Amino acid sequence: MKPPAAVDVSICIVTLNCREVLDDCLRSIRQQSLAGECEVIVIDNASTDGTSELVARDYPEVRLVSNGRNIGFTKATNQAIELSHGRYVVWLNPDTILRPDSLARLHDFLERHAKAGIAGPKVLNADGSFQPQCRRGLPTPSASLFYLLKLHRLQPHSRSFGRYLSSYLPVDEPNQVDAVSGCCLFARREVWDAIGPLDEAIPGFGEDLDWCVRAHNAGWQVWYRPESEIVHLKGQGGAHSKPYHKAWGIHMAMWVFYRKHLMGRYPLPLAGAVWLGIWLKFLASIASVALRQAWRGAGFQILRRRTA
Repeated sequence: MKPPAAVDVSICIVTLNCREVLDDCLRSIRQQSLAGECEVIVIDNASTDGTSELVARDYPEVRLVSNGRNIGFTKATNQAIELSHGRYVVWLNPDTILRPDSLARLHDFLERHAKAGIAGPKVLNADGSFQPQCRRGLPTPSASLFYLLKLHRLQPHSRSFGRYLSSYLPVDEPNQVDAVSGCCLFARREVWDAIGPLDEAIPGFGEDLDWCVRAHNAGWQVWYRPESEIVHLKGQGGAHSKPYHKAWGIHMAMWVFYRKHLMGRYPLPLAGAVWLGIWLKFLASIASVALRQAWRGAGFQILRRRTA
């Protein structure tokens, strides 16, 4: 591991039962043009699939911390950043694959723009298609409603209908945005020093939006930079393997964010409507999960009878 004085970029990764994709991620980090200036910190949240053993055996340059229990993504990310030494901090999901210049392009941008505190890349699916969640707008009640009703698909270039995912902005042009995705978030250490750690009241699936908004409020710019590209293999391991827990985390994050950043902007009765809407959507989500699991179970039983 590089001594603290030689570290410019700290890459912080939280893992939970995602051994195979983490292997690909760490290999892509080794190929970074900035690799010689980076430290990599992996916090493993009590994986049972051999994640810690893989890192210890095959990646001796990585600083590995194996927690005795799953403390959650947000708290583990704070743990990693507190251990880091770089002038820049990168939150990176283990199910990402970087191109050789992915981090260098974000680093170079922040080096040249003193007011920019956070930058995020263009994020692609495994098939090369664009992941619109990599740049976000403020999820106001109207923006969230238009997104829920899928009006952004009818008029994707409308600033009103497309604000939730900033779909009105060109995919291949850099822009200031309200937030970038925590799957790869490149930030100055000064931002962390100014606004503090991730909010551990948000269990995941929204901590990036909250942190970016807090950075905005402290005077920092947040940028989407498409000249940097990564691949994000969504849904690989971690909370995705526990769909009910994931659904709860997503909707809890929605309510915490609204209470912190938006409640004071609107009449009080709207808060009740927002609360009700969030938890009705949660119930619909877990019902959908239950139906999918029941359908898969029924299909498995039919297959067993046919092959018996």
